[in-house]
Amino acid sequence: MRTAFGYLAVLWASFFTGTMICIGIAFGGYWRSLPPDAFLAWFAANEGFIARAIQVVAGPAALGLLASLWLARHDRTRRPAWLLAVASMAGVGFVTAVYHLPTNAAFANGAVASAAVPATLAMWLWLHALRIALGVLASGAALHAVEKGQSVSG
Repeated sequence: MRTAFGYLAVLWASFFTGTMICIGIAFGGYWRSLPPDAFLAWFAANEGFIARAIQVVAGPAALGLLASLWLARHDRTRRPAWLLAVASMAGVGFVTAVYHLPTNAAFANGAVASAAVPATLAMWLWLHALRIALGVLASGAALHAVEKGQSVSG
């Protein structure tokens, strides 16, 4: 069971991070190329697709990470790496809840003035890069924990 949840954590945390990389690079570049009003119109029409993609990968990642941490709660060898992985993903959740969700809503409902779009989008992308870095850290820490488990048992 530990191995199954460990692989679930590694794979889905990595899928989650890859999805965020795609959003940051592909969509971020596209969004920056649009005039502010066109960006706001695009975001209002399409933001739901991005939210759905994140939801698909975030749930299994969270399940794998939390279950793996729980299963390693008495394991001095692997617990620190699982704690780092879960804390990193919690950091992603915190930044998302505090900044990205409210900003996404403001973009989608036109509450951001056209003149403020470039600066707001720049901050959105900067904080998104932070989320990507935290996702990479979570994926790497989860992989490290799984590898530690393999070296201890094998």
